[in-house]
Amino acid sequence: FIPECQCANKLDPESNQTDPGDFATILSHLIKYHSRAGTAEGMALPQRILFPAEEICMDWQQRQRPGAGLCNLGSTCYINVILQCLTYTPPLANYLLSRDHSQLCHQQGFCMMCIMEAHVRKVLRSSANVIWPRAVIRDLKFIGEEFEPDMAGDAYEFLRCALEAMQRACLSEGSR
Repeated sequence: FIPECQCANKLDPESNQTDPGDFATILSHLIKYHSRAGTAEGMALPQRILFPAEEICMDWQQRQRPGAGLCNLGSTCYINVILQCLTYTPPLANYLLSRDHSQLCHQQGFCMMCIMEAHVRKVLRSSANVIWPRAVIRDLKFIGEEFEPDMAGDAYEFLRCALEAMQRACLSEGSR
């Protein structure tokens, strides 16, 4: 699903004939555009592979009971939705539960991977029905400077910023 957006007519700089509702057309335009930009097969080759595909387990490695729910701290329901989605994504949860990241992380201060590792462990291992995601809320400004606990926000934007913060943590020299 690619939502209709302001840039839909800019997908192919040589043509203004795009159908924002036609996924195949949009995808082919993206591939052609990126191929012209010097990428292979429409996608740039990674400079570094963080997680080889053969090491990623798509199913739960341990059977999980439903974990604790998340209590809103201010206007944080958009944050809680994304935290719940990330917590129940088996490949990510498996990695975070393994503690592989925190055992090697030497990052000083904010590390989104360490925060997510602690959060997932707390949600899935807690005997409580509800927990407060205080560490995430405390470090909101490091995830995205536009986020504040007492202001409603956009879930998609929080997801994008959280994933970027996790990627930065994985690529950081202090974490490997």
